[in-house]
Amino acid sequence: MKKCTVLLLCLTLISAIFAPFIGAQIYTTDQPSRAIHIVYDDSGSMIIDDYGKYLDRWAQAKYAMEVFAAMLEEKDTMRVYYMSDFDVKHGGKVNAPARIEITGSKDAQSRVDEVHKTITEAWNTPYDTVAKAYNELKRTNDDDKWLVILTDGDFNQENGIPLEKEEEVKKLGEKVNSYFSQYIKESDDVRIIILAMGDIIKTVFKEVPSRIFYEQAKNNNEILGKITSICNRIFNRNKLSFSNETRREFSFDIPMHELLVFAQGDKAEVKGISGDNTYRPNKPVNVRYSEVAAVNYRDNPKVIVPRSLTGVVAAFRDVKKGAYSLDIAGAQTVEIYYKPVVNVDINLLKNGREIKIRDIVEGDYKIQYGIVNEEGHFFESSLLGNVTYEATLHNNGQTTPIKSGDAVKLQQGDFKARVQAHFLDINTAENTVTGRVQVPLPFKERLRNWIQKYWYIFWPLVCLLLGLLLYWLLWGRKKRFPKYMSSKPVIKIEKDGNIITKYGSFKINLKTKWLPFCPETGKIVAAADGKPLPSLKVKAVGNGSMELTNTGDFMANKLSGVDFFISDQQLPEGATRNKVMSCSAQIKSVFYSAGSATTHTCSFARSGISGKKNK
Repeated sequence: MKKCTVLLLCLTLISAIFAPFIGAQIYTTDQPSRAIHIVYDDSGSMIIDDYGKYLDRWAQAKYAMEVFAAMLEEKDTMRVYYMSDFDVKHGGKVNAPARIEITGSKDAQSRVDEVHKTITEAWNTPYDTVAKAYNELKRTNDDDKWLVILTDGDFNQENGIPLEKEEEVKKLGEKVNSYFSQYIKESDDVRIIILAMGDIIKTVFKEVPSRIFYEQAKNNNEILGKITSICNRIFNRNKLSFSNETRREFSFDIPMHELLVFAQGDKAEVKGISGDNTYRPNKPVNVRYSEVAAVNYRDNPKVIVPRSLTGVVAAFRDVKKGAYSLDIAGAQTVEIYYKPVVNVDINLLKNGREIKIRDIVEGDYKIQYGIVNEEGHFFESSLLGNVTYEATLHNNGQTTPIKSGDAVKLQQGDFKARVQAHFLDINTAENTVTGRVQVPLPFKERLRNWIQKYWYIFWPLVCLLLGLLLYWLLWGRKKRFPKYMSSKPVIKIEKDGNIITKYGSFKINLKTKWLPFCPETGKIVAAADGKPLPSLKVKAVGNGSMELTNTGDFMANKLSGVDFFISDQQLPEGATRNKVMSCSAQIKSVFYSAGSATTHTCSFARSGISGKKNK
């Protein structure tokens, strides 16, 4: 086993040296960084409407904000701008900072708690909050930028000026869409989501495809669903249906980057999923209703506090395809959101056979592309919905749109094919392959090129031979003690016809054990019960033999009252050369005291191994 380990280390060293010549594939997944700026309308109309009717809209929205915070990913940054901080009529400032700033790298429960504990005053609806959130957002360097606006009323402050007249408020509402359009022109990487809360929204918000999205929660019960829909759009998640609602069973035919379980219930507990594989969730996060709507409504007994709003968010990472059931307790409602692993591939076919990109020469081909499974085969999954593709082919200075199955004629020059797959409305996966189309060469030149191009395939054999040579030079010639030698050699003690068993010790010098070329050395204790016998200092000499390097210590004139035997032979008087003996030899030491003799017989080999067999 030790020799195999050393050999593998040698080969690993050789492979590391020649790796740049052999070639390697590196696969990486890079989660984008996101900046999410939320404008939160904490105005009084979230608590009570114009007719004096109390609402739980404030609690629904704040609870949904906690769910949003729980769903953040590692590279996400979420900033929440409260409208009350910008209400100049009640002590706010036009240039107020975000009241909450949390990152996805923080502990999920602490993110939720920060939203939960934030309580403000409830007054008006200043548009300045939106402007500040956008201006801060466009200055970030994140990959994805989202401006999310949660509001239920009309904006009634612009540039720090409170708007008292109804026509002024209406005019500002008409300007909102032009503001948003200007934002899109200024920063083409910012996307805006507007959630309007209430059955009557006086400001008519307009959508811009793929840039400005509009949602409306007509009643309080719709707010939470709309928030989770917004989360899914931002985080590229989708809702997964149960195949059996009662037993909470589900399945998928494509692996998942993430499954996110959102369970509502006062004692909801997500324990895990089991089936084709078993998974336990990352640390679950609890979300819970707030007791206080606003500072200036703290002691109002009419404020509605919906105590049914409590639940847990639990994430499962890197789940393999298969059939599963959810192990959960105490949940009234359960939803699962998923983020699939989607890979897009592009193939070139000639006469029905796939051609490697590096082997492209001028000629006619058939191009295929699509989503592939883990085995690299094209497939379709209902979990991806209606998949659409955008694909282009660039060759010989021209770019043309292509469809899977098209026949294409490639000419000498650069080649690039790019495919984008759009699935589940809000998701995109893409792939690009590049190469260079060559002119067909004569057979001899093709053969020569092939040899020059693929010479590296012989490197594994060369590395193996070099590794074996290195192993032989460094370790194959090393003298070692046999494996049958026991670290606790048996010592049989005989006195007055009685025999008892004790154990000695055999220790190899660690330094000599690992140094190449250097033979192993060690020490053997061959007598027990404190008998005065020196340790045997030994050195491996190969072929099942070892050398006693301190032979002089065992001469008769050095041992008082002790007869010393190696395999029943005493050392000759005056011997000075080191004694060579079998590694399975027996050492017999006879100790004389008060007219009686005690014999210690030490066997180096483990029990059941004979000296003859292992010489």
